[in-house]
Amino acid sequence: MRYRTAAILSVILIAGMWGLPAVAMAVLRPSMEQGVAIPLYERLLYGVAIFCLTFRWLLALPILSVLFTVAGFTHSGTPSKR
Repeated sequence: MRYRTAAILSVILIAGMWGLPAVAMAVLRPSMEQGVAIPLYERLLYGVAIFCLTFRWLLALPILSVLFTVAGFTHSGTPSKR
């Protein structure tokens, strides 16, 4: 994995952890306020959104460190000339 790939993946994962709760609340809140039965997929989405909302500060640094550690170990350095 290259460092650029690690940076792109970390931005996508961390932005997803920050954006998913906002999107889920915007989509799910009207049906929750009306009192209708919530389907299973909406409950799962709500659970994942609550998880992201709860642990986004705690998981941001490990996501960065793991991705860049993997990139550091798998990066070959300078490309070989053939």
